Amino acid sequence: MKMCYSAAAALMLISGSAFAQPAYSWRYYRPTNTGIQGDWNESIWIGPDNDPWIGGYSPSFEEGGIAKFVQGENRWINVSNVDYPIIGHPNDVGTTRVSDMVSDSQGNLWLGTWRGVMRMNLAAGAGSLVKYGPDNSALPGGLTRDMTMAPDGSLWVSAESTIWGEGGLSRYHPATNTWTHMDGRGGGKIAAQLKPGGGYYIWTSLGGLSPVERWDSTTNSWTSFSPTAGNPAALASLDSVDDAGNMWITRWYGDQGQSRLDCLRPDGTWVSPPLPPEHPVVQVAALRAFGNMQALMIDGYAHLHRFNGTSWTDLGPVPDINGFIDDLDIAGDGTIWLCGSGLGGALRRDASSGEWQRYRVTNTSQFDFFNGDLSIDPNSGDVYACANAAPGIGGMVRFDGIRWTCWDQYTYGLGYDWPFPTDNSEAVCVRASTGKVAVNPMFNFTHELDAEADAWTEIPGPLDSIRQYREDSLGRLWAIGHYSGLGYFQNGTFNSIGSGGWGMSLQTDPDRPGTVWANQDYQLTRTDGSYVFSRSADDFPGGGLFTGLAVDHNGIAWIGKWAQFTSTGSALLRVNANNGTYQAWEYDNGWPFPGEHVRPLAVTPDGRVWMTYDAEYPSTDMGLLWWDGTNVGTFPAPPNGEPQWGGLPHASVWDLEVKIIPGGYELWMSCLSRGIAVLKVTGTMCAADFNGDGFVNGDDYDAFASAFDAGDAAADFNHDGFVNGNDYDEFASAFDAGC
Repeated sequence: MKMCYSAAAALMLISGSAFAQPAYSWRYYRPTNTGIQGDWNESIWIGPDNDPWIGGYSPSFEEGGIAKFVQGENRWINVSNVDYPIIGHPNDVGTTRVSDMVSDSQGNLWLGTWRGVMRMNLAAGAGSLVKYGPDNSALPGGLTRDMTMAPDGSLWVSAESTIWGEGGLSRYHPATNTWTHMDGRGGGKIAAQLKPGGGYYIWTSLGGLSPVERWDSTTNSWTSFSPTAGNPAALASLDSVDDAGNMWITRWYGDQGQSRLDCLRPDGTWVSPPLPPEHPVVQVAALRAFGNMQALMIDGYAHLHRFNGTSWTDLGPVPDINGFIDDLDIAGDGTIWLCGSGLGGALRRDASSGEWQRYRVTNTSQFDFFNGDLSIDPNSGDVYACANAAPGIGGMVRFDGIRWTCWDQYTYGLGYDWPFPTDNSEAVCVRASTGKVAVNPMFNFTHELDAEADAWTEIPGPLDSIRQYREDSLGRLWAIGHYSGLGYFQNGTFNSIGSGGWGMSLQTDPDRPGTVWANQDYQLTRTDGSYVFSRSADDFPGGGLFTGLAVDHNGIAWIGKWAQFTSTGSALLRVNANNGTYQAWEYDNGWPFPGEHVRPLAVTPDGRVWMTYDAEYPSTDMGLLWWDGTNVGTFPAPPNGEPQWGGLPHASVWDLEVKIIPGGYELWMSCLSRGIAVLKVTGTMCAADFNGDGFVNGDDYDAFASAFDAGDAAADFNHDGFVNGNDYDEFASAFDAGC
């Protein structure tokens, strides 16, 4: 539902009232910081609570990190560089790519990345992240291939040389909080193995014909094993040593350079267990050793096998393998998880049924960087967004404040099917009268979703491509087409109101029953279907066409006017449909705004008009602003759309919706290439306007009393953490004072 508020009423309240200091905070929702955080997943670690931490990223945007799936609550805890700058800038390729995870005895989770190592205390969460690289440690800065925790508590890291950093073997000493580095060692897989009688070995292998090497902690010396029959050939995978010290490693045999999987005990003897059928090229895709002589292994045929200490059991094929399997783990309850790069998410095998469940951005995340239209459910506060994940995959998403629900072609039973021959939607609107959702699947006309029943109904009408929907105060659904057409759906027909031009924006009138405003590029219209107020661009000063639209009470609409590729002639117009007058603020006459053009988007309960601003090339003066008639506040966008932390992520705002919250409001924006951005604004509104409609009256008293009786946190008027008589007294005082 699109909600607008009276600038005049709010300004009257503001002028005679005291307010808290204005506060602004940003948050973001993208494929790379929601749900699994990307379909590229190189590592997985399962905690003592049996919930997995999964590394996930987008190679195109170089955003991501790790995410924990809290299975009992069906929600994700996200640790992404979108929100935590310490992880690294997207310009640094590999900074978000977590290639291995290991835990220590102090409750820390260590993350090996393509650019060093990070440490996070699991109890403290993402705020405890510490990053290690060449600037603050002996780490050489290359791609972390493997990490292992030695019996003495030291962390060993093997890194491969890259164009941005060197490789080798490094060691972290927790007792002294220091790092050391061994030149010419490591670079591939590594493993720590207990020694009989004390001490331990560190094994390293590069694969191929390179010799396996072993470091002895007791003698501080290295032993090299040549590629000859009977010697170890290569570590089989990450996590190849079980809790008892048995190590899975391939072993040379014959005289033709053949090798096969074997298991080496701590005492140096070989187990040589029977093996599953061997793939001629890929013996082991991934392996996880655990317990005492227990192991999981995925072979080159993508079959999962389990070793029980004496024999292997084929647990069947891993479904839908179309990439590399990089890691797997087993929970205490026997649930198996695996993931891989290019695999398309992570898979979970149920310990009881053996059934597989897949987790991807398409069933866990806000899966689009280029969301279009947004809509906020006026009853639940849920947010709906048009969304496309990739060619052939998409539809829309919904956010309930905790989790994302997806409609698309690849939900794997965890979302809803998108039953249309298209991979996106262009417009969405939650209808206040019915709770149903009107949607325009791209080029596929209008359909309505009953989300509770998961049932779609077609709404007849001639517009196949719609810019926006709105529901008026009479419960009629209006639509404005991309290429022409304004009208409303009623009784199975579409009632057209003029031909108009290109559909730019559609808003409801907050006062006049059944009335909407429309910007059709060259034409501004206010109508209820019979009554029509219309003006063309030629009726106002300035050059070019209309842009944006923000609707206020009392017949007022704010609209911009500009000519593309022209720095002059722009204007901001305040149009009064009740008396036919207007006011204009022109760029050429020194308007009070930054930039050369403005595009009104919304009027909020504090009387502010929110607009985007921009300028012609080569200027980079662009962003988001608010104006209360006197003051201007700005949130500049990055000059060239480059990634940044905090603030408006991109100057191109496709849609902006206002959501009222206790103490203020939120602006939900779909930003080009940056997904959804939310600006929370508090401390600017009249506190006694409890329902946020721009007026202080009995409706506010009733709304507060209902929240108070229910013990709702919204009734904590003095923000002391309790709902009690003090809150009632303070609300009553503010109400009696008029604010």
